Amino acid sequence: MKVLLDHGVSPRLRRPLQDALDGIPVESAMFRDWSALTDAELLARARSGGFTVLLTTDKRLAREQAPLSVAVIALDDNRWSALRSAVDRIAAVIGEIETGQHRELTVRQ
Repeated sequence: MKVLLDHGVSPRLRRPLQDALDGIPVESAMFRDWSALTDAELLARARSGGFTVLLTTDKRLAREQAPLSVAVIALDDNRWSALRSAVDRIAAVIGEIETGQHRELTVRQ
């Protein structure tokens, strides 16, 4: 399992999420210089890069790109305070979601 943070998700989430996932790799699209990719290109690169989960703030991505090649979790907030307080809930959803599934997760405080 590998988790990719879309460019709309704060890269500050990477380390605490990786810790909450017991070391499962978490990387940022910004770090990989994938910020300018279209949604379809991002999903293709994610899949070919071995990622199984994409965290995004784009709630339309899953509907517009169906069928999905990875699991997609859409977060409702990108503020660091909200993400930090929701790390364990995000990790729990990552642990139960399957490839091709889409979930929306409320992290807003």
